[in-house]
Amino acid sequence: MIHLFFIDLDPLSQLSGILGIISVAVAFFYGILVIIKAIQLKYKDLYYFFFAIIFTISPWYPSGFGYVYWLITNEVIPYPIYVLLGTLGVPVALFSWFQIYIPALHPGIKKPVIAITAILSIIYYIYVFFFLFFAPTAPVMNLIGIKQSAIDIEYKGFALIFLAFSLLVSTITGNEFALNSLKNEEKLIKWKGRFLVLSFNFFAIGAIGDGFLELTPITLIIFRVFMVLSSTFYYLGFILPKWMRKLLKIE
Repeated sequence: MIHLFFIDLDPLSQLSGILGIISVAVAFFYGILVIIKAIQLKYKDLYYFFFAIIFTISPWYPSGFGYVYWLITNEVIPYPIYVLLGTLGVPVALFSWFQIYIPALHPGIKKPVIAITAILSIIYYIYVFFFLFFAPTAPVMNLIGIKQSAIDIEYKGFALIFLAFSLLVSTITGNEFALNSLKNEEKLIKWKGRFLVLSFNFFAIGAIGDGFLELTPITLIIFRVFMVLSSTFYYLGFILPKWMRKLLKIE
């Protein structure tokens, strides 16, 4: 009977949906661990890290949640909701990351960078909402994104530009942050830096491969595994729990 849910969904889309669920679930799992620790320690940066870790993966929300919705209803998520699921979290992730990165490495430019990020994010939100809800005659899909299947989309226009910009900036600044940690003489900080280097670069490779290359089942699995590894190393790079410290013989 379960095969009835898959009648109109091709195998690659099914695989994309399953891997999307896994990628999002892993990020949320680490996010829950982070928010629990943030509440316990009352440490502001952990709240920013929570938002960064759960919203960095938000472009893959439609794939994961869309597949769950398909399984339950045998229907497709309406296009506006689909787009909002995949786009609204990106500025939040970027803003949250900057709240960690800038005070640590470039405190002198915090205000202008945060202001520029906020302005670009507002423009991005206005663009998305305007063409989704207030421009009925506009070629919305060509301006925001074309759905490639019931659960996958190819972003277009300013939406694509902003997503690519966010990926580029987060990768560059993330690597700078990580490499700076590697220069620290403390063993704990060095290991965090190593994990962060892996996290930011796995994410960049996975995002570029998933978003810009023609996918096969094998490449899709590889790129989504990179996303899961990215979330894992992101968590380890900031939290590095006691069990991992013992494994690495840090304590």
